[in-house]
Amino acid sequence: MTSSSSSGPSRPALASGLSAVIMWGLAPVATRAAVLHLGPLPLLVLRALLAGAIVLPWAGPALRRQRRANPAPPGSAQPGSAQPGFARLAAAGLLGMVGYFLPVAVGIQWLPASTAALILATEPIWIMCLGRLWCGERVTRGAWLGSVVALGGVAALAGPRVLAAGSGGRALAGLGLVMLGTMLFAAYTVVLRPVTEAYGARAATAASTAVGAVPYLALLPFALASHQLAHCPPSAWMDLVFLAVGSTVAGMLLWNIAVLRLGSSQAGLLLFLEPCVGVTGGVFLLGEHLSAVAAGGGALVMVGLVLAWRAAHVSLRNETEAQLHDVQHRVLCGLGSDPDGGLAVYPPPKPRSR
Repeated sequence: MTSSSSSGPSRPALASGLSAVIMWGLAPVATRAAVLHLGPLPLLVLRALLAGAIVLPWAGPALRRQRRANPAPPGSAQPGSAQPGFARLAAAGLLGMVGYFLPVAVGIQWLPASTAALILATEPIWIMCLGRLWCGERVTRGAWLGSVVALGGVAALAGPRVLAAGSGGRALAGLGLVMLGTMLFAAYTVVLRPVTEAYGARAATAASTAVGAVPYLALLPFALASHQLAHCPPSAWMDLVFLAVGSTVAGMLLWNIAVLRLGSSQAGLLLFLEPCVGVTGGVFLLGEHLSAVAAGGGALVMVGLVLAWRAAHVSLRNETEAQLHDVQHRVLCGLGSDPDGGLAVYPPPKPRSR
């Protein structure tokens, strides 16, 4: 009874997380196809602003609801706790829309795609570390072990070209930028979670996406001045719509639902599937060749993911059963919890009437 009840709510969350990872895994395929026609700067700016415009109808009510939930104290012209709440929301939006998109878009042009995939696949590790440090989330040894196995599979997917990558200044800068974007996305996942818990996944995603898209308005004139926009085929615009609507809006919404219900550490393990989706999309959509080493690396990623996910699920089930057993023991023994931390008689005695 306990295991079924605890595993039931996780199935929709698991489906949400997997859907987001699939969209994000296909994003490099769409980016690779669109950037040849649009150019890096127009693609990045138009993607962010289109996503921000789509979520704007939900962002405004979410921000107003947050302000009403934090009224101003008497005698103060400013809202009491609205500013810290908006500061967290704005920080999450900037981390996700600018901190992640911009460094990766700039750095990936100086790195082999395999090297960038290897760096981006470390996102679950950073999410688990930040979730442990900032939120006190418990990470089991099995989760760490599965992460190491999955990283080995990602290294196999990246292939020996990682070791053969250039060591010049641009390659080093690209490596640092992609790593920076990976760490900032992990921070986005952890920072936005309290906002998602308070206002819901849709409101938090809409507000953070809209706020994070604002800085791209400064780059819009430069993006529109590109001569490549006038000669783009319809397929490039379709790729742009997929990146804005599917990968950014729907992907972040589904991802935040998964983080809300599963926790940042457990949901972050799903990101190990991103390179597998990207390799599969490259084979079927771009005609790339899938080697036996890449296939073995994908299988290793799946094994590591299963190990880590099962360890996290067993730990959660054991913790739930222990809490249930403790409650049953207190009820059977006629004991309750005292607000001061001690034991009190349960139920409390009724006052006598004269």
